[in-house]
Amino acid sequence: MPWVKESDCIGCELCIKACPVEGAITMRNGKAYIDNNLCTRCGKCFEVCLKDAIRPNSENPLLRGRGIGRGMGRGMGRGTGRGQGRGQGKDRGF
Repeated sequence: MPWVKESDCIGCELCIKACPVEGAITMRNGKAYIDNNLCTRCGKCFEVCLKDAIRPNSENPLLRGRGIGRGMGRGMGRGTGRGQGRGQGKDRGF
């Protein structure tokens, strides 16, 4: 899922022109916005962005620590696994 780093977007609209899905990328307040419900993840917007403002989901700061956008390991966040922990269920197989 691509996302737009608004501070880097210059509003050139090249991503809109390159996108094969009408309405998947629109402008909001002069910055590109990607509707991930319509985006097909073809990557054409990545290729044409002059400022690399369109970033992969793995770099989205809003999703860090939630276990979204990365594989197993780094970035999974706390409490998402089934480790031993320290609570009442420790050593009881819960």
